[in-house]
Amino acid sequence: MIRLKALWLALWIGLCITFKVSAIEYYEVKSAVKVETVKVAFLADIHLHDIFANLHNTDNIGLPKDVGSKQPLLVRSMYAQLHSTRLFNENYFVFLHVLDELVEKEIKLVVLPGDFTDDGQPINVSALARILGHYEKTYGMRFFAIPGNHDPVKPFTTPAGKADFLTAQGKEFGVYSYQHEKCMTKQSVCDDGLKNWGYTEILSTLSDFGFSKHKSDVLYETPYENREFIWCDPNDVNHCITMPDASYLVEPIKGVWLMAIDANVYAPQWQNSPLTFKGSSSAGYNALIDAKPLLLKWIKTVVKRSKEQNKTLIAFSHFPMGEFYDNANDELHKVFSRGHFSLPRVPTPRTTQILADTGLTLHFAGHMHLNDTALVTSNRDSQLVNVQVPSLAAYKAAYKIAELNLVKHTALVSTHTLDDVPGFNDLFGLYEKEWVYREQHNLSNFDRTILSSESYGDFTKQHLFGLISQRFLKRDWPKSLVAWLNDNHYLADWFTDMQCLNKVSPNLLIQLKAVSTKEWLRDFYLLRNGDVTADITPQKRITYQQLNEFLAQSTCKTDTQTQQYLALLIKIMAKFSKHTQGENFSVDLKTGEII
Repeated sequence: MIRLKALWLALWIGLCITFKVSAIEYYEVKSAVKVETVKVAFLADIHLHDIFANLHNTDNIGLPKDVGSKQPLLVRSMYAQLHSTRLFNENYFVFLHVLDELVEKEIKLVVLPGDFTDDGQPINVSALARILGHYEKTYGMRFFAIPGNHDPVKPFTTPAGKADFLTAQGKEFGVYSYQHEKCMTKQSVCDDGLKNWGYTEILSTLSDFGFSKHKSDVLYETPYENREFIWCDPNDVNHCITMPDASYLVEPIKGVWLMAIDANVYAPQWQNSPLTFKGSSSAGYNALIDAKPLLLKWIKTVVKRSKEQNKTLIAFSHFPMGEFYDNANDELHKVFSRGHFSLPRVPTPRTTQILADTGLTLHFAGHMHLNDTALVTSNRDSQLVNVQVPSLAAYKAAYKIAELNLVKHTALVSTHTLDDVPGFNDLFGLYEKEWVYREQHNLSNFDRTILSSESYGDFTKQHLFGLISQRFLKRDWPKSLVAWLNDNHYLADWFTDMQCLNKVSPNLLIQLKAVSTKEWLRDFYLLRNGDVTADITPQKRITYQQLNEFLAQSTCKTDTQTQQYLALLIKIMAKFSKHTQGENFSVDLKTGEII
């Protein structure tokens, strides 16, 4: 028996050395009733901003105050929100509401796959730690986070701030950290709570939420010793830097393995002195497979060991492991210029194949603020299922739950949308003052229709509609196509241009005359973001599919570039309006098969 134990120990040590797995810790767990099912919730892209944060040097600013507590509020402007792909302020109420929902559902394991704060500022990281600590202590919940490209913005702490906070009168003002140039030249309010923290500070503050061992964990390990790896200049092997990585594997409940993958890649700009880093926003797994090869090897070993030890394994990270545009990437590239419509964020076929070949079968991602499921077949008779978890801070706000069957090794994935959120409109009065202030001072203003939103679901939809005009059309869309959309009012105008309006069926003709170009454009983004949860009627979905079928079989003239763009976009919408999976589906975790 002693020899067998010694042999087992030697084999295990050899395996760890071979794959450089470090920081492995096992804990003696008292016997308990065997659990057959475990639920895990996934809350992505919270982008938490602490509207109740206390700042220095704001006595003369005239901050707005909370109606109930009279506490000063640190609120960012509605104008800024309508130029951002995420909300900043209402997220605070939404996050607490979702956590309360999870308490009611008796869910104890909660995963945060990145962008849990809005740029990793001390005030926001500390607020997250306080909130998670409260729910952990009060309700016995466990939280497992992994950083996104907004937490941290760069691998190491940097001076930072924001220019769009609101006074009680609706005027914008800036707050920056002391080492920022705006503070050094005395151009703003200064507070180090607005710097952008790096890995060291964020992981230390959130150490209890996945970034350190817990007394009840059965297993805890990290792929890199001290969570660091060496990155060297490809042109100078002696020019190297130690870079952080937050990945870990944890077994919080016997039989359940949660693999957190830090897919952030901040490429050093070796030519700069002092050294600077690229942002991670468009890097993702396309960059990771070359930048972190050891991490890929570790993923393979974890998958292999989970099968050998009969563990139920699911992985999560901030970035997608599969494409998220319903196989419409070719058409999108023909319409949108390189770098637009988030196309650089789509994993390449090479990337998805390498990730699928690790043997991993289920992965939850964030980053894209949309709902989607991608299936990637590997060369090893298995399938990788990549689940895109929607953001809590954008349309269509939702979270996911995976119910794991530890006996059958299956996962039932469900989607839970958010519509009614208490407090979502508490700041609308302040936004009204902001609108009036901007009008009085002849500043660019926002559409105040959003302040008539009757639910959080409607609010996020109106936010998306605002982004279409304020950001997307200006940044992403071809100018000639935007001009056509501004000059034409219904889809029937396009068919008239193509000289085939009289060729469509009577039912389709009614739709072409009824659907305005503005409505069609909004539907395009509703489908892109919401997928199966989008606020699009079944009839509308069928109409867009019928339009695509008609164009594919017709002799309509598509001589101009604009006509060709529109035909491509209808084809894209036909793909968006279908969905591979519903809101609820099951995955065989051994094979990745949808069952």
